[in-house]
Amino acid sequence: MIDLKGKKWLRSAACGIALLPGLAHAGLSYDEARDATGGDFANAVTVGPWLSPGTFAGILGAGGNTLSGTFGGIRGSGSPADTDVFSFQVPAGYLLTAIHLDYSVVEGDSIGGSYFGIQEGLAIGTGINTVSSNLSNALIGADAELLAVFSGPPYAGGDTELTAPLGAGDYTLFLSETDAVVAYRLDFTLAPVPEPESYAMLLAGLGLLGGIVRGRRRAGPA
Repeated sequence: MIDLKGKKWLRSAACGIALLPGLAHAGLSYDEARDATGGDFANAVTVGPWLSPGTFAGILGAGGNTLSGTFGGIRGSGSPADTDVFSFQVPAGYLLTAIHLDYSVVEGDSIGGSYFGIQEGLAIGTGINTVSSNLSNALIGADAELLAVFSGPPYAGGDTELTAPLGAGDYTLFLSETDAVVAYRLDFTLAPVPEPESYAMLLAGLGLLGGIVRGRRRAGPA
């Protein structure tokens, strides 16, 4: 016989399982040309205060998360270089453990690499005097794991070096290139951070379920 108290605990455990991070939130797929207003991410602010808000791409989820686009320009072409500034959110209960970059030059020569910067919040410093507030940045000219190659700000002795994994919150990326047009794809990897209470409820529920099954086996057919 299964008492009502046992059923109540089992229902509570099931609720705990449903609330575990990573089980309910779908992944993000965002393409600049398809999804951004006018087919273009926000451009960097090129005058004071040199703080650029990003196009909000969305909230990362438990599934695959991809974001793709193009940026850059050819110096001396007469057209301004296209910069990309966009934001995303790591939801509560998750850690951002990796950002894999697929990088390819469409036109021109990136020479020493293209600029990639990241900063916490929904805006990012985009001038020489403000990139010192970036969490981290790097010149990159090939496929890379961004969180592994980013280093601290090179300007003004900034001390806000980024370290992986990144916790829940909003982040903004700034991409810039003046000698090439670059296509890119970013794949974000999230890892759940289960609440201790959820795990305890899950384990208690699984233990109760096992006890119920064993009790039924001992009792035999009704």
